[in-house]
Amino acid sequence: MEALVDSIDAGTEARWVVSSCRGSTTMVQKHTSRRSSHPWIDTVWQTVCLSDGLYSATPDGSWDLIRSIAPDGESMVFLSGQAIEPVEVPYQDGESSVVISFSAHVYLAQDRQPRVGPEIRILPVRDGMFVLDGVDLPLPTFENVEPLVDAMIAAGLLLSNDLVARAFSEAPKAASPRSVQQHFKQTTGITQKSFQMIRRAQEAVRRLKAGEVPAGVAVDLGYTDQPHMIKSIKKIMGALPSNLDAVHKI
Repeated sequence: MEALVDSIDAGTEARWVVSSCRGSTTMVQKHTSRRSSHPWIDTVWQTVCLSDGLYSATPDGSWDLIRSIAPDGESMVFLSGQAIEPVEVPYQDGESSVVISFSAHVYLAQDRQPRVGPEIRILPVRDGMFVLDGVDLPLPTFENVEPLVDAMIAAGLLLSNDLVARAFSEAPKAASPRSVQQHFKQTTGITQKSFQMIRRAQEAVRRLKAGEVPAGVAVDLGYTDQPHMIKSIKKIMGALPSNLDAVHKI
């Protein structure tokens, strides 16, 4: 298997995920993530699978560029859209992947509409490069993501919707709520409310996994009550707060 990265730097989080998949089968994965200073990148992920199995890919408010490396070293690169519900993804022992999760305001220039749901777009791979809309680009690694995204921007492959980018900032762009909603849906494929619900569920999972009191988390994040939070997490993440080990995209 090709090594993706061995070092763990400051600001990088690594976690092991051990989960049961359809019965008694247990899947073990190591997930490493880091935030990026690049304004067009939300999170960079790396996963190494140490067994066969399935894991649940949960909504995170981003679309992804993914490089999957098979146990024999062969790479596949594909685009996945906004997830609106958990999707079961099969993995093999020895498989690894690098995932670039893009910020909500970023979209593909040549896509007529954003990709939503489990549909993926497989991209050609040749001579250590992958091809996106006629442009040859280096294969993603955990460490080359920022210059790769810069190359994609320079080639005109990626665009940004400034109204969406500033929607959650301290200085949002002047626009009517209806205009913001339209831009958000056109850019991300989901409504602003759905995006906010996903991000709130992520934060709830993050805090619950850190050991915070559920009732306090529910109040802090604006849920009506603890049962409301549990129902929301179950719907979005496909797991109850008592069984969050397999939820890693937070």
